Amino acid sequence: MPKYLVKQGLEYPPNRVVAAGEIVDDIPSRSVKWLREQGIIEPADANAKMVVEEPVAEEPVVEETPVVEAPQAEAEAE
Repeated sequence: MPKYLVKQGLEYPPNRVVAAGEIVDDIPSRSVKWLREQGIIEPADANAKMVVEEPVAEEPVVEETPVVEAPQAEAEAE
């Protein structure tokens, strides 16, 4: 039976719940065509392993604030 990589969670009979990233071989044959067309599943090769996509944390952008020196009073300069 062909194996498919599930791109988003699915529920199908009988009481089957599949998380995104799992590879399954028991998707009802009548559903394979429309699930592939919608991009919900894709064929998995024989050597494929379960894929779990972890969110990528972006580095925070730190903007440097220019240092502005306060003008000295003229009286202090003399």
